[in-house]
Amino acid sequence: MGPKTRLAGCLGEGPEGDQMFESDRASVLDVGFEPLAVVGGGYVGLVTATCLADAGRQVTVVEVDPRKRETIARGETPIYEPGLAEMLREAVSSGSLRVEADLVAALAGNRLVVLAVGTPPLPDGHADLSALEAVSAVIAEHALPGTVVVVKSTVPPGTGRRLQRRLAPRGIQVVSCPEFLREGSAIEDVLHADRFVVGGTDASAVSRTVSTLNAFDSPVLRTSNTAAELIKYGSNAFLAMKISFINEISNLCDLVDADVQEVALGMGLDRRIGQASMRPGLGFGGSCFPKDVAALEHTARREGFSFWMLRAATEVNEQQRTRFVQKIRDAVGNRLETRRIALLGLAFKPGTDDLRQAPSLTIAGRLLELGAHVVAHDPVAMDEARRLLPGVEFVDDPYAAVRGADVVALVTEWPEYQTLDWSRVAALVRQRVIVDGRNCLDPEALNARGFNYHGMGRPSRTVQWGRRVSDERSADAEYVA
Repeated sequence: MGPKTRLAGCLGEGPEGDQMFESDRASVLDVGFEPLAVVGGGYVGLVTATCLADAGRQVTVVEVDPRKRETIARGETPIYEPGLAEMLREAVSSGSLRVEADLVAALAGNRLVVLAVGTPPLPDGHADLSALEAVSAVIAEHALPGTVVVVKSTVPPGTGRRLQRRLAPRGIQVVSCPEFLREGSAIEDVLHADRFVVGGTDASAVSRTVSTLNAFDSPVLRTSNTAAELIKYGSNAFLAMKISFINEISNLCDLVDADVQEVALGMGLDRRIGQASMRPGLGFGGSCFPKDVAALEHTARREGFSFWMLRAATEVNEQQRTRFVQKIRDAVGNRLETRRIALLGLAFKPGTDDLRQAPSLTIAGRLLELGAHVVAHDPVAMDEARRLLPGVEFVDDPYAAVRGADVVALVTEWPEYQTLDWSRVAALVRQRVIVDGRNCLDPEALNARGFNYHGMGRPSRTVQWGRRVSDERSADAEYVA
């Protein structure tokens, strides 16, 4: 029998006749967990499968990419996620997780099937559901009656309901169970999730899903399929708008000479606002926020209305990278030809090697267009970056990156950069100029070492011949060499 499950309070009937789980307490607690197949060995699928295997579930990962499949079969992870490699190696070694290519064979041995295939954005912002459609066609033909299909892929509202209409004649139930994983802390998010959202019309299918997949006693919220899908999109879109809002406050702080760190802290102390996602910087990136914002905005347009706040959040996010480049230009007199710019950080956030929608791509590309010589370092993301940024020089050591630099531009707030020996950096650079895109460095400590510090929405700390000067906006400032 699965672990005891905490249940959300009943909120009444949903739009499709569903209720929260309080009314189904007995059926949930009486259902044990069962073996399952996870279709898709990418980020969501592999993390989910590995954590469930570690919790004692018997998991089969179905992965069509032969190189990725072979890597997983060896107990090695094709992605970078802290703690995942050790957990996966143990799961494969113990036999609780195995990987295969044949979905039909997996359907024969598992009646709980989790869909974790990719849904990348199309040019118009709509989610590409071709992989999901291909998998569901195989399920419709080969799955046994009584199979429960759990959709973890992020899909537009109404997708689960449409799949249910297609699969119900085969005796197959569809449950929507969105994931809320943050890259870099995904295992922690599985082990200590804020909520376990499960949407579906069949109480037995929902109970089986909760008993097997909610292995870590997260609070359960039962909804309709469509509401579950919108919870995922709405959550990411709201966080994206919150990030864009504090970045706009940051831009205003630049104009009125206020420190956004103080402003964000004061705002976040209001419990209605909170501190989460109140860190100004270079905006949101990665595989989730950009595509989910675009997909939700596309859904709104399809239904006949304009979601203006989402459009504004996206525009602010794009402009934030442009503003950062302009800060670099301003710091060296607006001319970047032949300037050596050290980019510290390439991944869209620390703790991952993911470069999807990473600010570094836009920033490096623009710097190259302006004639700069860009030298970049990242602790884990350089292999993919070499493919995406052919004009950039890559080095394996951050001190090699800053040697001879006119500007040190911090793009990703890796702990390794925050703990650099900045006295050593001061001796290596050509000009002591730092543009901190994440506001994660100590301006006072850098100022004491002779650096001109430029943050996002923070008063610049400019040093001239070893002392601070009041004019932080001069394009012709002299720099301590």
